[in-house]
Amino acid sequence: MNMIKAVVRQILFGYKSSSDNYVKYLKKIGVEVGENVIIFRPFNTTIDVQNPELLYIGNDVQITGPVTILTHDYAWSVLKKKYGPILGNQRPTIIGDNVFIGWGVTILGGTVIGNNTIIGAGAVVSGTLEKDSVYAGNPARKLMSIDDYFEKRVTHQLDDAFEIFRQFYKKNETTPPKKVFKEYFFLFENDSSRLISDFSNKMHLMRNYDESAKCLDGLEFRKFNNYDSFIEYCKKRLKRCGYVES
Repeated sequence: MNMIKAVVRQILFGYKSSSDNYVKYLKKIGVEVGENVIIFRPFNTTIDVQNPELLYIGNDVQITGPVTILTHDYAWSVLKKKYGPILGNQRPTIIGDNVFIGWGVTILGGTVIGNNTIIGAGAVVSGTLEKDSVYAGNPARKLMSIDDYFEKRVTHQLDDAFEIFRQFYKKNETTPPKKVFKEYFFLFENDSSRLISDFSNKMHLMRNYDESAKCLDGLEFRKFNNYDSFIEYCKKRLKRCGYVES
């Protein structure tokens, strides 16, 4: 059945039927694309291919929802109408390694995005974006360094995980299964070789399993000895928040 669906999607959407097909198409027409480039919504993503030689996408680039990536600007048509000459505006667009491009981002022609950069949802990007940085807004501006963002996320892990527990518990009146915390298991797991499949799959993302395993097996990010102690903490905290079981 999955094979049939894939064939139908290929017929209907062509190279936009999947991330793999989109990336293969880009490479075929001359765009330089690195390894592990993922386009999460290929059908809704627009990548300017009028000048494929002007576009470079590095390794480990994650392109989320409907994103637009340009290498040219057709606004010269207005100048042509008013003044006569054609004044082209085509410039290389370069996306570095390990870049996350959020939902609804527009990357204008001539943009250069440094390595290890996060671009928040809805941003309009132009010019040069520093490496190891987080950008957001219209126009996009630098919010913080990637190191600062890392520390921010480390600080918020437990509160975020508790909020997931709280919402699940209040809705279902039962303890959530482990897999619900597929982005927070570093809080309570202590053995990378004994993870459930949902967690193990996350560990293999971004081609750096060994680094992630080293972090998980160490003590730096762990708050609890096991899942049960994490759940016990959440239940006690929930009671302190005034929630009464029905």
